[in-house]
Amino acid sequence: MTTKGMSSNTILLLLTLLISQSFGYYDVHEDRKHLVERRRKQVFTQADACVSELGTSLGVSFLDCVLEKLEALERDYDNNGGEESCARDGEVDGDCAVMEDPFPVPSYTRSPLTIKHDFNDPADHPGMLMDFIRNYTCARDVDGGSPVLDKHEWVYDEAEVGAALLEKICQENMKSEGSAQWNKARGFLPAGNDVGKAAEMDVESAKVHCDKLPMCEGFTFQMTADGNNKPMIFFKSRASRSGVVASDEWKTYIRFKGSGYCDSNSAQQQEQISTEPPRTYTIEILREEPLVAVIPNFASQEDCDMLIEAGGTDEVMGRAHESGGGPSSYRRSYSTNIDVDYESPTDPITRFANRMFAFVRDITGYSLYGPGQEPINAVLYKDAGDEYRPHCDGPCNGQRNQYGARVATSILYCQTSDGGGQTSFTRSGMMIMPRPRDLLLFSYKHHNDTWDNGFTEHSGCPITGGRKWIATQWYREGVNYDVPWNMAENV
Repeated sequence: MTTKGMSSNTILLLLTLLISQSFGYYDVHEDRKHLVERRRKQVFTQADACVSELGTSLGVSFLDCVLEKLEALERDYDNNGGEESCARDGEVDGDCAVMEDPFPVPSYTRSPLTIKHDFNDPADHPGMLMDFIRNYTCARDVDGGSPVLDKHEWVYDEAEVGAALLEKICQENMKSEGSAQWNKARGFLPAGNDVGKAAEMDVESAKVHCDKLPMCEGFTFQMTADGNNKPMIFFKSRASRSGVVASDEWKTYIRFKGSGYCDSNSAQQQEQISTEPPRTYTIEILREEPLVAVIPNFASQEDCDMLIEAGGTDEVMGRAHESGGGPSSYRRSYSTNIDVDYESPTDPITRFANRMFAFVRDITGYSLYGPGQEPINAVLYKDAGDEYRPHCDGPCNGQRNQYGARVATSILYCQTSDGGGQTSFTRSGMMIMPRPRDLLLFSYKHHNDTWDNGFTEHSGCPITGGRKWIATQWYREGVNYDVPWNMAENV
């Protein structure tokens, strides 16, 4: 479905139907609906005029055009005496009524578009304006995506990269508090996946007991205040260091799955990890800094099927919630996390995650590795109007980078909706049209080690039909299994 040739009223009706329950100015009190509708028509009318002039709703030029036209209406209104002029002339309808009460354009700066919020404005016209512009561009999927500025080739040698990563893990494991066969982590393994019965015993006895239990991959226990060296120990059939929830009151021991590989030489490791030849990918650069890039067909259909299965059924994926516990109106979607065991180099999900990290590491120059990172976040949009409102994944404040904070995001599009569902960069006029199996990457740390100041604010446009399934990975520098993401600076 496209909106080519639609009037502002038609687009208004479409958006009202699709997003009637979403956050912001579509779910308003009765006493504000008339004002919101009038303001929306004013913005959409000028947006239509800009599309007629420019041929698109994308780019900084469109944002500038809408703001300039709204400002021109304000000037005309002021120059003509506003409402007092209408009263003097005795006019109620006609041109005077059209000019009455134009949209009050708030203070703003360009590059990126930053609109100053006015806390003395109960109607929040600054937020209203950004909301309307974003939703107008989301509804115009006829414009397609932002243009590709440049293309590069990237070669991925899985065997070579995998062996190097394994060597790094083997070296770190030798330095860990555990042993060649066991890793120790601060924190606990979540409930579920129990194997055998919990029992009170010391750690060395627990290791022996786990060796005898079928499918036992590790154990977890809460340390006792009295220093008892025989705590209650819970044995787990699924255990990985990435799945440990940080806590100073718990300890977890996990069998090191890479020990067999660590005893092999480099050539043997490469052959064990992968026998596939190097693959060449095309990188599409949409913006140099802060970087926005797309790799078409980064994932195979088999990769996507594997990730979707790991994410679980629709019933397993929970509705996004606010921090207070209620359903989120800001993020209307369903999601779950996929933990990656980076110590299992031949696991298909680990192999895919290593490929993502290798790409992001190579193109950004950041020091990024899988251990200690956030899990892959699987997100499903399946109901008409499902969306993610504008937000930043990092600080977006232009300040100095803090080691351990997020520096980049990748989004893998495995399923794309029948309409809508674009990724819009709301303050810089960019739009990404999702294509199945493409990987979108954007970074928000500049080369001078400062954070982006708003160019990477983005949103997931409302879907109008079908399903959209994505896998999101956030990237942090300076994290590892000893200092995982949930112990690093939280942004």
